[in-house]
Amino acid sequence: MRRLIFALALVVLVGSAGFAQADPMVLTTQGHLYKVWLADEGLVLNHSGPDIDTEEAVIPQTAGLQLDGVILVVDEATATPLILWTDSLDGLSSVHLAALVDGAWYGPTVLGGEDGTTLSNTHALIHTISTVIEGDDGSEPEILETTFLHTVWWRHDDVTALGHAVYFPIPLDSNGMPLLDEAEAHHLENLLPFGFGCDNNPDVEGLTSARFFIGAGGLPQLFTPDFADCVFHLLGIDYEIEEIDPPGTDGKRRRQIAVFNTGEVMMAIPPDISLETSKMFLGRDNSVLIYWDTEDAVEWILSGTEGWTDTKSLLLGDDIDHEQAVELLRQLAR
Repeated sequence: MRRLIFALALVVLVGSAGFAQADPMVLTTQGHLYKVWLADEGLVLNHSGPDIDTEEAVIPQTAGLQLDGVILVVDEATATPLILWTDSLDGLSSVHLAALVDGAWYGPTVLGGEDGTTLSNTHALIHTISTVIEGDDGSEPEILETTFLHTVWWRHDDVTALGHAVYFPIPLDSNGMPLLDEAEAHHLENLLPFGFGCDNNPDVEGLTSARFFIGAGGLPQLFTPDFADCVFHLLGIDYEIEEIDPPGTDGKRRRQIAVFNTGEVMMAIPPDISLETSKMFLGRDNSVLIYWDTEDAVEWILSGTEGWTDTKSLLLGDDIDHEQAVELLRQLAR
């Protein structure tokens, strides 16, 4: 993969934060629609689809909380909706996960926080990996398949003033149940052996986000700032097979784990961008399109071999609506 390293002498300006986030929705390939919204009794999950009555369920232990950044993803293989959110009650910040598995609630359970740190900007992606393992001595090959809930959030603490992303891939079992005992958090800072840091830049709150993409090879990729080096990384996520000895069992078993590479693609922090209020699209040759809405236009920048383009604007009007504008920008990046 081509390595891109861009000049680091850029000033970071912050866009507006605290925008109103729409209620999360997911439409599956089978035509099932899932929605989540916040009501007085807590977070409500709504499910509708072909040949079923609309179903609603309140997620336990979510009434009266200071919830932010609600994320909804669905494991289509098991029809399991998984909901993540950030809770800031009583000054303690934490990321929570709940899942509706076979009609029963799993969680909520804490994925990170409640230790004096501030967590925000959670993002998630469902991805299934299937590997064929050739059998020994002519035996039948083994097919190992695992679905992962890839999660990431931003963490501020007293040690790193600008904070860093925390990547937490969670395998799901064959019923869609999260296997937290097999999950491990990765703190994405100081990924390079050198760096200039962003300590002299203005407030970078609008850049404290990390996002998942599916790359050209069908594998997940994670776009994340690393303020220790004052760059963005595009990290490729792959999978490895390891053998483990489960407690209380005889013999070993194989499992898949998520791994990532570092420094495959690096880009300098772009100016005048707020990742919190922007959307992203991964284009050809791992170029990254970042775009955001203004009152009468969609503005955007695109990474390339020379760095980021200047901010450009595509005006909306009678001849082009928002949906058409976004599709034109994605065609530009493809």
